[in-house]
Amino acid sequence: MNRVPNFVIIGAGKSASTWLHLALRQHPALFMPEQETLFFEDPHYSENDLTPLFAELNSAPTHAMIGIKRPNYLCTPECAPRLARHLPRARLIAILRNPVDRAVSQYYHLVRSGRLPVSHPDITFNRYLSGDFDVPFVERIVLGFGLYAQGIANYRRVYSRDQMLILTDLDMRKGSQEVFKRTCRFLDVADDFVPGDISRPRNQGVYFSPFLSLIQSLNSRGQTFDRQTGWESLRQDLMGRAARHLAALGNRLSAATRIFVRDQEPPISINTRARLLEFYLPDIVKLEAMTNMDLSAWKSTLVHDRKISHDT
Repeated sequence: MNRVPNFVIIGAGKSASTWLHLALRQHPALFMPEQETLFFEDPHYSENDLTPLFAELNSAPTHAMIGIKRPNYLCTPECAPRLARHLPRARLIAILRNPVDRAVSQYYHLVRSGRLPVSHPDITFNRYLSGDFDVPFVERIVLGFGLYAQGIANYRRVYSRDQMLILTDLDMRKGSQEVFKRTCRFLDVADDFVPGDISRPRNQGVYFSPFLSLIQSLNSRGQTFDRQTGWESLRQDLMGRAARHLAALGNRLSAATRIFVRDQEPPISINTRARLLEFYLPDIVKLEAMTNMDLSAWKSTLVHDRKISHDT
């Protein structure tokens, strides 16, 4: 008998969803596939064919609660009704990050992956905020995926409030162990389990790297991208596989620079951060009203421990 997921980590990207995924995968009462589940976002999705979804879950133990993860689900409008159609009883987990920080981190991730050229972020973001997008998917992934209130509203139209747990980076600052426990309680599994390496950061953004251009070039040779959607297709020839292997090595070397480079703030100006905050502020206010969360910390531009008012 085919089983469907009991819970879904729906987002957001670059907001510690990978950390939460890896922590929950260790829980003995839970099963989650190692990779992200693309099914509900797939442009070739068919509501009458769940075979690709079942294939990812067929190794789940009979006793385990099943979960999947895909951060793009939160702010991809078609995903909410698709999940509701097939998983009406599922519990949804959203972990959110200050949208300005998320946008900057997402931008650098796309640069490293080869989907965007290496460029100074001030120039790039000021172009984006003026509506000048060199590739179509950038508006959706870099800017749109930080409009959390829009995404949450889509899910609340088809799911009840008590089916959704919303966490933020502000919760993470209080302690990752408590965030893990809170998630376990939401899923009705024992919260006394302690996963290994729970305090270890995952998928950290590296804003300074002498290898950035090299990593970008290698990733461009290791995979191709759809300019409309940003979806990647891996090149399976020897050159493509070798390029991805070298790019992965470059990523590890870049991560190592965090040990030696004390200043890891992204090279983005106060004025650009202020423009990004101006873009996100209406959505932040809506999210506060929807959730009764205090997101006042998101309404200041933090640069090197200095807070700049959003009116700057």
